[in-house]
Amino acid sequence: MRRKVMFSILQFCLCLPVASCGTDSGSLTPSEVVAELVSETLPVPDGYGQEADERGSIVCIDYDTRDYAKGTGAARTNTAYVCLPYGYDAQRRYNILYFVHGHYSTAASTFEDEDGAVRKLLDQMIAHGDIDPMIVVTPSYNYRQPTPNYADADPYCRALPQELVNDLIPVVESRYRTYAETTDREGIEASRDHRAIGGFSMGAVTTWYAFDETLDAFRYFMPVSGDCWSLGRFAGMNRPDETAAYLAERVQQSPYAGNGFYIWAASGTNDSAYSEILLQIEGMARLPEVFNDGNMTFHQKEGARNEFRPIPEYLYNALPFFFPKINE
Repeated sequence: MRRKVMFSILQFCLCLPVASCGTDSGSLTPSEVVAELVSETLPVPDGYGQEADERGSIVCIDYDTRDYAKGTGAARTNTAYVCLPYGYDAQRRYNILYFVHGHYSTAASTFEDEDGAVRKLLDQMIAHGDIDPMIVVTPSYNYRQPTPNYADADPYCRALPQELVNDLIPVVESRYRTYAETTDREGIEASRDHRAIGGFSMGAVTTWYAFDETLDAFRYFMPVSGDCWSLGRFAGMNRPDETAAYLAERVQQSPYAGNGFYIWAASGTNDSAYSEILLQIEGMARLPEVFNDGNMTFHQKEGARNEFRPIPEYLYNALPFFFPKINE
């Protein structure tokens, strides 16, 4: 059972005080909106950066796909990495997260950077019962190499959600047991309650595109340090109310208005993208009939910069909300 909280962090399992849920964000001044939005992430516990006794495994998958970025449909291959939980059992079903890297990173680096911090974190969270055993997949929007300027990766970020739904999800979720009974579009939609997508920096831009264009494939969204570019580069920051209205219309056109999705957004207070995503979230909060305490939160890590180092803390805070431990 989820407990509704106005832009706060996992009250039901972290026992933190929260702001009132009854405020009408449309009547607030900008500074008051910020006060309503912000909650602090909890630090990763001591020991979670160490190797667990029970370790999962990383599998590299090469898969056939197409050039969705240029729209040519030209055949190409891409590579993703799959982190399977310790004791993966093909007889049970697993929740799944697709997590997208930032610029200059790769599909492999999410599990390699900082001496494998994310991989170790996942093992420890599962071992400590913070989350149900789950599968994490790291795809890449880079077509073998990053663009010279990170903003020029925009069309590739926009293309990745289509690639996931059309090509990668069918490969991964037919090979490994998730809640997808089938991996056609109908089967992917039917299992969306057990599927999340997130990403850091340009991976967050990708996540917003997934929210915009593939809401039927994912229930949970974790954009970290990046705004929505559906209306143009940096539109979430520069045109927050227009971006919010656009996303609200997309939600209202779908079957998932209300509590049919959840956005867990975050950034570090010293992150160069902090204002980019926070301004957009503020704009969205001014449309409480669509975006409210039942389907959106914002979280910050004090002093964190636009770098890989804080990513484990964001995951530590978000994953128990998406896929909490279920006592069987």
